[in-house]
Amino acid sequence: MTINLALASGMAEHPLFGVSLLIVACITLYGVSLCWKQRSLLPPGPKPLPIVGNIHAMIRRSPMACFQDWHERFGPIITLRYGQRLVVSISSYRVAQELLDKRGVIYSSRPRFIMASERMTNNMNLVIIPYNKRWQNHNRIAASLLDAGTVKRYAPLQDLESNRCLFDLQHSNDFSKILARYAASTVLTLGYGIHLSRSDCNEPEELERINAHPFEALGSMYCRLVELFPVVDRAPYVLAPWKWLAAHAQRETTALHMKHLAAGMSASAWNWVHEAKASKLGQLMPDEELAYLIGTLQQAGFEAILTVTRLLVKAIVLHPECAERAQEELDHVVGSNRLPRMEDQNRLPYIHAMINEAMRWQPPTPFAIPHANTQDDVYMGYDIPKGTMIIPNIWVMAFDANDFPDPYAYKPERWLDANKVLHSSFGFGRRVCPGRHLGYSSTFIVIARMLWAYTISHAYRDGKRVEIDPWDLKFTFTAASKPFDASFRARSPHHRQLIEAAWANSERELDVILDGMRPGGS
Repeated sequence: MTINLALASGMAEHPLFGVSLLIVACITLYGVSLCWKQRSLLPPGPKPLPIVGNIHAMIRRSPMACFQDWHERFGPIITLRYGQRLVVSISSYRVAQELLDKRGVIYSSRPRFIMASERMTNNMNLVIIPYNKRWQNHNRIAASLLDAGTVKRYAPLQDLESNRCLFDLQHSNDFSKILARYAASTVLTLGYGIHLSRSDCNEPEELERINAHPFEALGSMYCRLVELFPVVDRAPYVLAPWKWLAAHAQRETTALHMKHLAAGMSASAWNWVHEAKASKLGQLMPDEELAYLIGTLQQAGFEAILTVTRLLVKAIVLHPECAERAQEELDHVVGSNRLPRMEDQNRLPYIHAMINEAMRWQPPTPFAIPHANTQDDVYMGYDIPKGTMIIPNIWVMAFDANDFPDPYAYKPERWLDANKVLHSSFGFGRRVCPGRHLGYSSTFIVIARMLWAYTISHAYRDGKRVEIDPWDLKFTFTAASKPFDASFRARSPHHRQLIEAAWANSERELDVILDGMRPGGS
């Protein structure tokens, strides 16, 4: 008893004790109310515990395994509780199309993200802000910079950057750093006219660090508590460590975006900042908001290109038979006297199949970005209340054996069927990724050229082959391959000479390339 009293006394003297009692009381009352709430008209799902809902199940096992089991038991549309949040997970591509595409008028918003959106980006991140006037304005500018026709104008830059990538691989097997420079330089040059000429520069690391802020925040105990129980965010600033963390991340992110915006505005050559500023919407937009818009496009593009190209290198190393088939296709279509070009895309179906299969085999965004419905809805006889968090469960869709037999195997040939049901790593409906054309074409050209130029295989250390665990992944909102080694060896002296010649011929004035990409440029 004495020990218990002493412990209680110590807790009572703690500065967070009072607010903790209030928080616990609020959460408990809310949990009790959930126990009485009727679930009969919601989609089926695992029974939630009071207060925490279904979160406890994902502490003991990986979220991927939990979702796969739940969908096998309860079907393609299930209900979960994440603390205060009502969640509906969809494991069928067809159901996702029905709701998120065909009913997009009410399923195009986002859930409330207290940390990642409100506190860290002042609700200015295009990817996660709700469906409102600001999102519509941002999306219009993004579409003008990134639609399929516009992205074709960027081919000369992608040609330059991929030539540099091949040249760098002649001198180093550090493909991860080389691909990071490729991805960063592509989006920074487009966004601001900032070209990265060396693989050992710091900018890619800075982009990765800033991009990680929301994931680091969501990984902290305090921030998870806030997202699961938004009522907790009402705590005063001095008693809310998550607010300090968010403020620091917001300052760093804003500083980086504003620095880049200033560089783009002062650059003499064409870039996204100049083009956005010249539009009516851009002229009315405050500088900080425009900085976040262009910064979000740049961050998302960098992350997508880097994640998928690294993933493809892993797939190539682990599946040399696929690389050999791709090289046979390249040798037949392109030949050995020039590098692949963007114009070759329609004649290289197996390269496309390799890319599509990689994004299915290990989806870069396993749970996509959740949607939210803006009004009550009914689907398949189930109620979906307004404000529900809707998860398009890309991971479970990708491993549906009905659509993809032997789903854990990497088999590009499944995408050679013209009638194949597509997965969607780029999202659904009105919230489909606006940068998908740039991300895909940037991935296509560098992977096609790497396969044309190099034999890509396991690395050796001290005479022993360095093995790769294909499922050694880092999960946040994204699923990225953890670091691994690979060896790049030119396929022949002739290929090596062409790589060097291509880079030598690419060293033109960057301003000439950029000005040629402006609307009406030549």
